[in-house]
Amino acid sequence: MEFKKELEDFTHIIKIPIRYNDMDTFGHVNNKAYLSYLEEARIDFHKKVFNWNGKLDFNAVVAKIEINYLKPVFYGDTLYAYTRLSNIGNKSFEITTVFVVEKTDSKLIKVSDSKVVLVTIDLKTGKTAIISETEREKLEPLLNSKS
Repeated sequence: MEFKKELEDFTHIIKIPIRYNDMDTFGHVNNKAYLSYLEEARIDFHKKVFNWNGKLDFNAVVAKIEINYLKPVFYGDTLYAYTRLSNIGNKSFEITTVFVVEKTDSKLIKVSDSKVVLVTIDLKTGKTAIISETEREKLEPLLNSKS
């Protein structure tokens, strides 16, 4: 699959500023910074999908994060996170994010990809819970959406 064609499947894009303190001794973004970038993308995704305002009315926690580092990112690069919903289960859903650097010639380069599995929980018991119909109604259209 052509890379630009792959990006058409993503429903959410945000620009992520590279902070100087994200660098490691080799002069590129350290792997730990990607966890913060994923969190930024995920929170913005939740704001758009669920009209989330920071209150705990959507009860999901991160259960698993998988990151593939493909190319280094340097201070001064323009980084974008392309995010989409990639799977819905009974008690969990998966968000896929592709990180892309835009070079000065407008060429896009895939630098990393990731999958984050979120599990819905009951705040009273702390145990996993079935995804509510309200949440499912907001999630399901995103599986096939290209907006």
